[in-house]
Amino acid sequence: MTWGEIQKSALEKMFAKDSAIRTKDIKTLKNDDDTSWYLSAMPGVANEAIQKIKPYVMNSFKFNEETGKYEKTVAPKIEDDTDIDDEIDWPESACVLIPLYIASQLYKDDDVSLATTYRNEFETGLQDLNVEIETQDRIREVY
Repeated sequence: MTWGEIQKSALEKMFAKDSAIRTKDIKTLKNDDDTSWYLSAMPGVANEAIQKIKPYVMNSFKFNEETGKYEKTVAPKIEDDTDIDDEIDWPESACVLIPLYIASQLYKDDDVSLATTYRNEFETGLQDLNVEIETQDRIREVY
């Protein structure tokens, strides 16, 4: 999942638009009065989400085709200048939790009940992730 897809997903959770938001429109939306503040706040909140998810994916491994070895997953760092096409190299089930956390944190002042719903979904996703990723720890035993 890319950083742009994460931003797009978070915006879609916070704003019900008549038309779908496209990832390539993220750069344009940074100048939109409705979304600019949210987009500028996303890197910091995304890093909070990454730190909360990190313990659940620390023992996950990905096969590196070039080296022919399994490598431990590392935690990404989102900066203000992170490109929308930069890949977050985590399992998809972990990446989809980041927009939930972003929406839960940034939407608190606008709609606390919706923000709470997103936070509950994030926490439930962490528990599901714990069960899913836990099985990957066995790769180390086999490898």
